Amino acid sequence: MAPNLTTASALFLTDTEGSVIYPSAPQSLTSRKTQQHQSSQQELPSSGAAPYYEWSIVWRNVLAFIYLHGGALYGLYLVFTTAHPATFPWAFLVAGLAALGVTAGAHRLWCHRAYKAKWPLRLILAILQTVAFQNHIYEWVRDHRVHHKFAETDADPHNSKRGFFFSHIGWLMVRKHPDVINKGRTVDMSDLLQDPIVVWQMRTYLVTLPLVCFVLPTWVPIYFWNEDPWTSWYVASILRYTLSLNLTWLVNSAAHIWGTRPFDK
Repeated sequence: MAPNLTTASALFLTDTEGSVIYPSAPQSLTSRKTQQHQSSQQELPSSGAAPYYEWSIVWRNVLAFIYLHGGALYGLYLVFTTAHPATFPWAFLVAGLAALGVTAGAHRLWCHRAYKAKWPLRLILAILQTVAFQNHIYEWVRDHRVHHKFAETDADPHNSKRGFFFSHIGWLMVRKHPDVINKGRTVDMSDLLQDPIVVWQMRTYLVTLPLVCFVLPTWVPIYFWNEDPWTSWYVASILRYTLSLNLTWLVNSAAHIWGTRPFDK
């Protein structure tokens, strides 16, 4: 399966609906309605100005995130009311293992090559990274390498100069900026294509993803301590997954907007 560079770096890929035209200069995502109202009155920029581009919303992603966060709130309610005492600790364990797949796997091993690992460990990390459901390793690494190389520019997938909302979750609700796509094509990804574990994960991702991210985490509480199926779904899958996503996104948003760089430039 060839990675798709033209779509949004999104969790739920789909066709887009609606768009807003606005300049590529840094701005908050919340200012789009104002820009849309004013765009019809704006003249095209001069040759030396930043070009305008079409910004397309991925509506399926928007609806999915609404469901996830609404379901997570309901799952949190169930934790304190009807859920079995073991269900939330189980969800916490799954979240921790998935985080290892992202941090020790996709980030430190495959993206930055901070250490070497034999195939059994790489296989385990690839499976755990699939549990995290943050796109497969190839796409995760490509976008992260682009982010490091072109940080806080239009080529940065989650450019923090566009505001907290965009860098936190908004970048997953829209199609990629053209600069992200173009610069992404220049990133050397040959090392990942030479790793059979990464290639295997790419090719089997759509099959293994629902099994290890949703089916298995939901099934364990039902089978082992007779948890209510809907309670297990909303606590062990939806609440766990949504909290994990937001903790990851805080690195892109809060850490970049309010964090410091204590190293010498």
